[in-house]
Amino acid sequence: MNDEKKNHKGDPLATPEIYYDEDSTVPWDSPPQKLKDERTSAIIDDDGDENDNSDIKVVNELATMEDDTTLPCLTLRAVLVGSILACLSASVYQLMLFKPVGLPLSNTFMLMVAYVVCHTWARYLPKIYWLNPGPFNVKEHTCIYVMVSAANTSAYATFILSAQQLYYTNPPGPAGSIFLLFATQIVGYGIAGQLRKFLVYPPDMIWPTSLPTVSLLRTLNSSKAEAKWRTRFFFIVFTGMFVYEFIPQYLFPLLGGFSVFCLADTSSVWFQRLFGGLAVNEGLGILQLSFDWNYLSAMNPLVLPLWVQLNVFSGILLMWFLYPLIYHFDVWDAQKYPFLSNSIYLFNETSQETTVYPQHLVLNDDNSLNQTMLEQVGSPSFPATSAINYVFINFAVTASIAHVALYYGKQLWNNMRSTKEHFKEGKMDIHNRLMAAYKEVPGWWYYTIFVIGIGLNIGIAYVNHSQLPWWAVILAIAISAVLSLPLNLITAVTGQGFGLNVFAEMICGFILPGLPVANMYFKTLGFNTLSQAGLMANDLKIGHYLKVPPRAVFFNQIVGTILGSLFNYIVNDRVVTNEREILLNPVGNNVWNGATPQTINSAAITWGAIGPTAMFGPGTRYYIVLWAFIIGFFLPLPFWFLHKRFPNKGFDRINIPMILVGLCTLPGAATSYITVAFCLVVFSQWYLRRYRRNWFIKYNYLVSTGLDSATSLMVFFVAFALHGAADGIDHPFPIWWGNRQDAKYLDYCCLDCKP
Repeated sequence: MNDEKKNHKGDPLATPEIYYDEDSTVPWDSPPQKLKDERTSAIIDDDGDENDNSDIKVVNELATMEDDTTLPCLTLRAVLVGSILACLSASVYQLMLFKPVGLPLSNTFMLMVAYVVCHTWARYLPKIYWLNPGPFNVKEHTCIYVMVSAANTSAYATFILSAQQLYYTNPPGPAGSIFLLFATQIVGYGIAGQLRKFLVYPPDMIWPTSLPTVSLLRTLNSSKAEAKWRTRFFFIVFTGMFVYEFIPQYLFPLLGGFSVFCLADTSSVWFQRLFGGLAVNEGLGILQLSFDWNYLSAMNPLVLPLWVQLNVFSGILLMWFLYPLIYHFDVWDAQKYPFLSNSIYLFNETSQETTVYPQHLVLNDDNSLNQTMLEQVGSPSFPATSAINYVFINFAVTASIAHVALYYGKQLWNNMRSTKEHFKEGKMDIHNRLMAAYKEVPGWWYYTIFVIGIGLNIGIAYVNHSQLPWWAVILAIAISAVLSLPLNLITAVTGQGFGLNVFAEMICGFILPGLPVANMYFKTLGFNTLSQAGLMANDLKIGHYLKVPPRAVFFNQIVGTILGSLFNYIVNDRVVTNEREILLNPVGNNVWNGATPQTINSAAITWGAIGPTAMFGPGTRYYIVLWAFIIGFFLPLPFWFLHKRFPNKGFDRINIPMILVGLCTLPGAATSYITVAFCLVVFSQWYLRRYRRNWFIKYNYLVSTGLDSATSLMVFFVAFALHGAADGIDHPFPIWWGNRQDAKYLDYCCLDCKP
């Protein structure tokens, strides 16, 4: 391999030139019954690019490096079990949307259920091929995962449906609702199919968050003795965490996060702001200690690569330094409003009181903006930390585009021109060579889905009285389509990324002012299209790693999406219809809570009715929010120039979008996990990966999956069995030092503060 390629350094640890092995002894079009690359070890251990990239080496050791093309995948048991679990998971996820604490069933837990059911099926049912084709295998299991993954969500458009039904006239009927969900979910799939050559085929598109799933699927479905021990190890971790998690979830909630500073002084508001973090928007969580995986898992500390985490934590450190200074120096009248909050406020100069903005006073009966009343009441204000958060989010959108252009532009251009030729000539990495035994999904399938999705969304926009014109539907989808590659590429490499929800809200607010419902529809198309494209590409990559035929993955994605949309609608409609009054209550009760529809309605009023001109236009307090889109393009440039000038000094490891991920942690989150999560990152992604590599490869991702699955199940169990999510009857644990449910904050921060 030439020196130019060997010395190439793009994004840190994850951006070599896309590697195609030119000396393969396995022709790409060879379809033998069993393919095994005899040069796997050489590919991983030689001096080539894959050796230069430790992330790709980890993937090659986790993923399937051999393939048996005779294994069935679209079997009756896989489709039936997958469909049942998809319906169940979609229903529970949608139900949890209206609970005080949302506790959906995790995909990994559903995989375990499928594992037990399908192995029982294979063992006891008659050995008839169509009924029981033999032992349950990894490809069937992966197909079940893909179907469940596509369904196990709350379709973003359900937020529109619940908000329209609760707050607006002329809500959609059943047909309009179901087609809205399906149309907004599938249009992104058409985009993902066209981006396969950029987001799926290249070996450096790792999709880090998929690795625990790949590890679990391989472990559960291997017949080797070592794999059996790993399966046993997984269930040991699962059982241990399941038992332990009962303690912080019910008996000793203080383990979720506590600060020695707050314990030392329970009367300091500033101690709460700096060191508190167990509750959402309580504080910055500086040096707070957490021993609850339900919180610690927020950072994926055992999954995301070290270089990604260091950038994110650098952003958090900047946030810890910046937010107190903003509040202390009263930037944007910060001290008139809460330190951390997601709401908008109105400050009364006469009474010197701050109240939540009375949006109902500035709207007409048809929910359009009353400009006269807006001038009388006044424009709303943000807490300073919330306003600066919008600046960071807007920085991130354009900085991500610039980052991809600088570090990946040449690679993407070359790949666009040469991928087809590489495939024809057999210049592929091992995974692409093994996958070449299967028929790909034709491009026209994805184009057809894309066109159908656009048509359905245009029709639905009119049928549902959204006030969103046809050209705005196309514009929203076009924005998402154009930005899908750079923003999803960031996620594919780092496991972290940004959506377009705020950007889409702003665009619609400018072009269609005074129309909150239209703003919700535009936002959904702008945000969800890109999101769905990324989710589909991620599932395609999992199928790629585990050598599942692409057409089987496609089939399961579509079936899962259809089932998920249908059951999302059924549950959403029943809950909103039967619990309307409670959902309209800002507080709710211990069984039902309408925070999600309230939030999307509030955003629609802010961006759609009042509009970005009144909030961020020239001469307003927050005009910098719009300028942030322009400034963001330039943020990656200094470090890129430094990298070009000093290529061996590590400047390419400074990733501006990931730093902004850390800066955008607050407001809107608990922060008790940060310190301990960082320690876990260093232990897992540095010490174990560097000094205990074999253990890291075999067990690290299994541990992460086991902890996630057990925690998800215990949180779900405690909510339903003990906290009244099932029958409305709460069974609280007695108040004691480690369970101060009677206090404002469980972690003793500001326990004795004066009102």
